[in-house]
Amino acid sequence: MEGIDKTLPSYESLGLGKNKPLEKQKRLGQEDFMKLMMAQMKHQDPLKPMANGEFITQMAQFSNVQGLKEIKDSFNHLANALQSAQALSASSMVGRQVLIPGKVSELAAGSGMRGAVDIPEDTDKVTVKIMNKAGQLMQTIDLGEHKQGTAQFKWDGVIKKADPNVQGSKDEVAPPGTYTVMATMLKDGKPQALNTFVVDKVDSVSLAKGGQGVTLNLNHSGATSLANVREII
Repeated sequence: MEGIDKTLPSYESLGLGKNKPLEKQKRLGQEDFMKLMMAQMKHQDPLKPMANGEFITQMAQFSNVQGLKEIKDSFNHLANALQSAQALSASSMVGRQVLIPGKVSELAAGSGMRGAVDIPEDTDKVTVKIMNKAGQLMQTIDLGEHKQGTAQFKWDGVIKKADPNVQGSKDEVAPPGTYTVMATMLKDGKPQALNTFVVDKVDSVSLAKGGQGVTLNLNHSGATSLANVREII
């Protein structure tokens, strides 16, 4: 069509060299966008010019893309900062003791053992039994009547064997080692098993990829999520 300038700008003049590898091409910036828009205006069909609204729409779309990229970059920086803070916080837990769901706990020499019981409803009686590796009952702890919630228990490591009716009978001290904890409550006159919490030591911590959570590697219970920790001792 006469009157139309058919001389179009080259790829190189717009910074879009055809022969450059894709990964090495320069990304379009605001200045490149303005060059493209000016070239578009210069070489548009004078009989069918682009409406001002089309230019405004293009500029708005470009601004939105730029804004989304900046938001994404900001979130990435924030995520990296949070992951670093999470790693630093998690590393401080190495060597600490935590109260976590479980049944196996350690009785150290010269010290007692503690834990907790999760009670789903009010009950007339809560009983905690502690057994050795062979399954032999070492001690029974009667927590008595208890309301819904958490009941704490402690064992001093002493096996109660003293009988006031037997002369010379004495209590014994349990040897150091691991022991199993089991708890029950009375419901309608029948014993019902309860969930227990035991104390374990944090040997190391692991961070999931992308900072998705912290895993504690425990001495006896193995790997568990930080979210499972009921108490840090």
